[in-house]
Amino acid sequence: MPNSSLNLEASSPLSGYSHDFGSVKVEEVTGKALVSIAEPLGIKTKLKTAIKKSLGAAWPVIGSSTTSSKGYQLLGIQSDMIYAYFDHPGGLADKPVKSLLKDNAYCTDQSDAWAMVQISGEGVYAALERICPLNLAPDVFEVGAVARTSMEHLGVIIFKTNENTFVLIGATSSADDLLHAVTVSVTNTQ
Repeated sequence: MPNSSLNLEASSPLSGYSHDFGSVKVEEVTGKALVSIAEPLGIKTKLKTAIKKSLGAAWPVIGSSTTSSKGYQLLGIQSDMIYAYFDHPGGLADKPVKSLLKDNAYCTDQSDAWAMVQISGEGVYAALERICPLNLAPDVFEVGAVARTSMEHLGVIIFKTNENTFVLIGATSSADDLLHAVTVSVTNTQ
């Protein structure tokens, strides 16, 4: 007879990993959502207006981000789609965004498809320059900058949230590989 009291619990791709390496801290980002916002064919002007009115932010230029008055960070990834990055405890993260933007956008919760790793501290640049081909110098890749890149053969979105803090967003299917690449690089620069 099957056990009818079986309860399922959600787990994060990296099981809440967090480690302080001295000058660099590496930790999994949990409690954040990533929702794609795409324009329905031919109504980009309406979508930009809805984002400004409902979220209190401008549509970000590719490679940059804007911060909403409602706590959303909008990441400019490509011309017809952006990501909303925001605090959300889990599940159905597209619902609050969709309720604000109505029929002006296609919203899809991407949170379960991506693993997010935050790397921060004084030694962050030395660690990232070993695995990231982008110029992350503070005067080039400023706070709020976002880009698609590759790190150790993995597709990654890199987002600079503070002066010495980056969030690396990679596919959950290769989350362990991304974490391994980051931690090996950090260890080799300590």
